[in-house]
Amino acid sequence: MWEIRTITEDDADLFRSRLSRGFGSDRDTDAASAERFRAIFDYDRTFAVFDEGDIIGTGAAFSLGLTVPGGIEVPMAGTTVITVQPTHRRRGVLRALMARHLDEVADNGEPLAGLWASESSIYGRFGYGVASYRYSAEVDSRALHIHQTPGADSGRVRLIDSDESATVLPPFYEELRLTRPGMLTRSDAWWTHRLLADVESWRGGKSAQRYVLNEEGGEVRGYAIYRQKSKWENFVADGEVDVVEVITADPLAHRSLWAFLTRVDLFPRVEWWNLPVDDPLPASVTDQRRIRRSVADGLWVRLMNVPEAIEARRYESDGRVTVSVTDPTRPATGGTFVIEVEGGQASCTATNVEPDVSLGIDVLGHLYLGGGNALTMARAGRITGDPEAVRALHRVFRTDTAPWCPEVF
Repeated sequence: MWEIRTITEDDADLFRSRLSRGFGSDRDTDAASAERFRAIFDYDRTFAVFDEGDIIGTGAAFSLGLTVPGGIEVPMAGTTVITVQPTHRRRGVLRALMARHLDEVADNGEPLAGLWASESSIYGRFGYGVASYRYSAEVDSRALHIHQTPGADSGRVRLIDSDESATVLPPFYEELRLTRPGMLTRSDAWWTHRLLADVESWRGGKSAQRYVLNEEGGEVRGYAIYRQKSKWENFVADGEVDVVEVITADPLAHRSLWAFLTRVDLFPRVEWWNLPVDDPLPASVTDQRRIRRSVADGLWVRLMNVPEAIEARRYESDGRVTVSVTDPTRPATGGTFVIEVEGGQASCTATNVEPDVSLGIDVLGHLYLGGGNALTMARAGRITGDPEAVRALHRVFRTDTAPWCPEVF
């Protein structure tokens, strides 16, 4: 009989080995890798399915804070490292893992759970909905020009080393993270062992990470992290700048950093897998065809406590709608709720009256951060009910700023 329990230090190496195998890689055996694991993972929230002493399934939760509309931080369990060994597929291991995980999140009192989906066909059935989208962008910088504001001071661009990045980047990110829904808290350990660790085996044949700042009057206004990969075609440079992250405080810093990234000698191709869908870069250039974009899902969100989550965020439009929410995985989470927004603040109360609209808990997760589209969901049959109520639901949840999650966890 399987046993599901949290891991101990004695289980850590086996857990790491089975986790790596679950994602098709090999466990790093160096001491630094083991240290990173201990620093990042809370063993009280890291669990495994054991079968006769071996681990056949893995899972964990990060204790994160998620920025929701209104610049508010809400506790979120970061669902992560969910794997099942290939010998145990379709035997209920995943269901057992997710039930164990969601029970723990509920017991911990977190109103939200969130994840990046390794397989997008899996997590909707456990109540997660796509709450943010992103572009994978490929930029051909040859003959590309970024518009600059005449007479405006775009600041100074300065390359810094890794030691200075550890001092400068975290406080600037902390200053900015409440400005956009979908951004996450980052602990000191997170910065040290994830963002700035720059492990050689993570580079994929590219350079070490480079760090560049935009400054104005000595004040940081933005930063970019990137790698480089050299390539030559018939003695013509065709290298790649691989963007890791761009965080800016204002449009001038944004244009300045992108002007730098698209003007690195010998590296005319610039790629970023996580461009925000409302990023102004395409509108800032003279030839948008040189920026090829493909949309993909980003952060998925699951509401664990509907009234608490709904009342936690702020809203840009007032309105009232009665919503029936079904939750097949955790039926008690669902129900019928009156959502009333006045002055940007919502009240959400359980009711027995007839609902205006009906939807699944995953669809509510899709809408939650403000980037979802209730009208499209209704046309797809995912929301049913009175058309005017659907429009009201769309107006209430939608935000001007698109949600964006800066990293996979």
